[in-house]
Amino acid sequence: MWRRLLTLTCVILGVLAIGSALSCSSRPQNPATQAQTTNQPKDLQIFLVFGQSNMEGVPKPQAQDQAVHPRLFVLAYDAKCHNRTYNEWAPAFAPLHHCSAGVGPGDWFARTLADAWPSAKIGIVPAAISGVDIDFFRKGVVSKRRKEFQIPPDNHDQSAYDMLVERARLAQQRGTIRGIIFHQGESDNGDGAWVDKVKQIVADLRQDLHLGDDVPFLAGELPFDACCGGHNELVRQLPNVIPGAYVVSARDLTIMDQYHFDLSSQRELGRRYASLMLDLIPAP
Repeated sequence: MWRRLLTLTCVILGVLAIGSALSCSSRPQNPATQAQTTNQPKDLQIFLVFGQSNMEGVPKPQAQDQAVHPRLFVLAYDAKCHNRTYNEWAPAFAPLHHCSAGVGPGDWFARTLADAWPSAKIGIVPAAISGVDIDFFRKGVVSKRRKEFQIPPDNHDQSAYDMLVERARLAQQRGTIRGIIFHQGESDNGDGAWVDKVKQIVADLRQDLHLGDDVPFLAGELPFDACCGGHNELVRQLPNVIPGAYVVSARDLTIMDQYHFDLSSQRELGRRYASLMLDLIPAP
């Protein structure tokens, strides 16, 4: 008799949605899941940002590039920068990558999204490395130039792909990955194999992070008037081979040297990434 009463009580409590006060399940709740749910709200719109120096950013920031925005966050990349702690969330302002870097498109990409989504919190996961070839970001591949560069947190046994996936999974504990922005190619200028390599990187990221083709992959063109403008012919092939891929134009943007966009163009490039992204995904 008492078992019937207990069953009836559980049904009533479930209907009244008071199950948080009394559990009718004999299976205990996972403490780790409980802690994550309680202390780590999934409240961020997450965007992955990777590539080489033009994504990292070279031109030095000005005051407007370092203004703190209350709804912009970065998964810290350089522990020496702005008292950030590697792989912990911090206010997002330039530089987003190494302290020695400057303003990249990720900065004004994030600010533009925040302006367009006045109630959203934006989380940026930076993973660009100045000067690297595309092999650095290939799964299971060790670039021939691996020893030339440091991959945070200075782990020489780790690939940039591993680093990016590790950070992306950490970010997924705080939100949903909505898109990926990418700028790379100078170190692979004119190499026809580059297109298929980028295609495989995107496929691996989507599989390992459980992302669908509806999560856009935006690739930026290289500066037209710099060293490697001819590589844009390859950049423009990416949407033909990668589902959900799009190209961000660098037309009419200006440079500070033979490789890099200047400050005004980095800001504009970031806005262009954001404008396209906003056309592709719904507001949160």
